[in-house]
Amino acid sequence: MDTVRLGRSQLISSVIGLGGGSSGRFGLAKGGTKSDAVRLIRTALDLGITHFDGAGLAGGVDELLVEGLAGRRQGILLATKVHLGIDPPFASGKSAQRLSSWTARRSGLVCSAATLRKRVERTLRSLKTDRVDVLYLHAVSPRQYALVAERILPELLRLREEGKVQAIGITEAFLKDPKHRMLEAAVTDANLDVVMVGFNFRNASAGEHVIPAAAKADMGTVGMFALRGLFRRKARHIETFTREIAEAGAFDLADLAYRYCRHHSGLNVVLTGTGNPEHLRQNVRSALAPPLSEQVLAHLKKHVREDDPR
Repeated sequence: MDTVRLGRSQLISSVIGLGGGSSGRFGLAKGGTKSDAVRLIRTALDLGITHFDGAGLAGGVDELLVEGLAGRRQGILLATKVHLGIDPPFASGKSAQRLSSWTARRSGLVCSAATLRKRVERTLRSLKTDRVDVLYLHAVSPRQYALVAERILPELLRLREEGKVQAIGITEAFLKDPKHRMLEAAVTDANLDVVMVGFNFRNASAGEHVIPAAAKADMGTVGMFALRGLFRRKARHIETFTREIAEAGAFDLADLAYRYCRHHSGLNVVLTGTGNPEHLRQNVRSALAPPLSEQVLAHLKKHVREDDPR
């Protein structure tokens, strides 16, 4: 497994990470069982993956990481997330937390620093640990960012000083903010250590400014959506395109997607959200394969321009 330094955090990570915060949730969303999810996490460990990304209180998967990583925490980069919604007044389950997070993003609300601290403490208890390597503020919207910088980051800096958080991160709401307006501001903030950005060959716009700016500031960069969403409604040419690519270079879509992201300059880690162990093995093979040729990259650029995904 290839490894990389995750920017100024000084954390060392495998170049591909296993994420549980996407819609797949370690396979649970597609009918997988808890035992299947734990087996997937252990398969990732056996493949040399050291970067594991949970989902915090709203995700319901951090407990699976506890079981899957049991006895093998040494050398693991453990990341998770906290949302910025107001604490639900009448419920505290995952659904209530998700609704609170969604409402806050839509309205530009941000919880208090005290609420954020309580949420971090609860997350640490869920993970059965006294520290987390990367703590992400999750799916922050452009409307929320000014309040985040004013109210939340100072509290996270205190948590970092206390040793409960090693690196402070932020993730964008990529589907609602595909032009990265929030991260355009975040990459200039010296208090942030890691950014999680939506990036794939159909929307590589983060490569124009966000990723280069983060690299210049020595921020760690983690890519999400490498494969997810490539078959959305605007992908009119995708079937023809992937067939032509396969004929030219014997790639399938997943191989193309992960190699494109893995070797993009300035992008440190690519997350995969699969719940299928065989897909995971294939994705790791792709991430460790050589870069795509200039011919294939030019072909990609041509078809993306024709498809006009933005």
